[in-house]
Amino acid sequence: MTIVLNTLADVTSEQISALIPDKDLEVINTSDLKIAHCIGCNLCWLKSPGVCAVKDDYETIVKKLVHADNLWIVSDTHFGFLDSCGKRMTDRLMPLLNMYIEFRGGWLRHQLRYHALNVGVVYRSNGDRQLLEEWCERASQNLGGHSLGAIAMDQDGKPHKSDIDPESISMTQPMKHVVIINGSPRTRKHSNTDKILQSFVKGFDETGLTYELYSISNRKEWDTAREAFLTNDHILIALPLYVECAPSLLLEFLESLPTERQRPAILSFILHGGFEEGHQLRLGERFLQSLPEQLGCSYGGCLVRGGSFLIRMEDEKMEKALRKLMASFTSMGRLYAYHGNFLTTEAKKFTGPERYPWLLRQIVGILLRKVINKNFERFAKQWGCTRPLDDKVYE
Repeated sequence: MTIVLNTLADVTSEQISALIPDKDLEVINTSDLKIAHCIGCNLCWLKSPGVCAVKDDYETIVKKLVHADNLWIVSDTHFGFLDSCGKRMTDRLMPLLNMYIEFRGGWLRHQLRYHALNVGVVYRSNGDRQLLEEWCERASQNLGGHSLGAIAMDQDGKPHKSDIDPESISMTQPMKHVVIINGSPRTRKHSNTDKILQSFVKGFDETGLTYELYSISNRKEWDTAREAFLTNDHILIALPLYVECAPSLLLEFLESLPTERQRPAILSFILHGGFEEGHQLRLGERFLQSLPEQLGCSYGGCLVRGGSFLIRMEDEKMEKALRKLMASFTSMGRLYAYHGNFLTTEAKKFTGPERYPWLLRQIVGILLRKVINKNFERFAKQWGCTRPLDDKVYE
């Protein structure tokens, strides 16, 4: 069975069927449905296994996907990638996975709750074909399946410019003030990104650098954040990796920004994710590299770091490791305050191991089975979970 989530109100099921020749095809027009952004609360993994805490029309979709083999997302594109409506459809797929972690194909992945799902994209406008193809590969790998590829709807569209020089800074003036945007959809109280930023800005103390901080999880701050984005010279966006790229709520905010500026600016990023290995975050980093030019800015680099999931746990057994992680962000905040970007050697080394070597993967695999996954069960119990973490609630 093939499920198509069509986010385009002006594209019919007949048009989609012509692009995806599959006899067992069901098209769901999501523009008619109420579907919220994923807020990254992890409740579908640790408190109500397999059931999203956000109660809207997406639950009907999940109930269909547990019986599907293929998933296609039909979406417009923005910044060369899925627009916020298309990305929203994929961010809400997390209940199809469970909290337990395993190595699959050499990658650390969450275990499948049901069965493998193959993923493809039908896109409109100036999408970056290479980026979308790679995203399909990674998203499918997350879900245990294979990529169905990326199909362009309008073949005559202009190709998306993707040959951005990641180290092109055209500004040299010293930095005195920076606008920081927390790009996590999680509320600040529960946001790992906010905790990272609070440690990061401690590094500003001895330099005299001032800052203002906005959170996209609070839509009341969007107007002020947009104004600050357009009127300041240095901007930093911090975000968690969501299904291999930026969260859909952040994409919606970025889509609301004018693409031209009256004054130059340097736009830098902090990208973090739950898994330790750097290669897990590289597609997200590549997407971020292309953003500044499209927003009228110069690229100030991207600070990449994994291992941020333990921040949420607030567990005494992990307190030492957590203090070390947060202290490292304070050190990077100090370097950023001095240099005004993340294009330094220290910032590039900050990521840590790009990939675990074979022997370490074997050791980590044993730890996952014996210790880490057991700890998740303990965390879940603390959160009030009463069902198995791998419960197949919709089967």
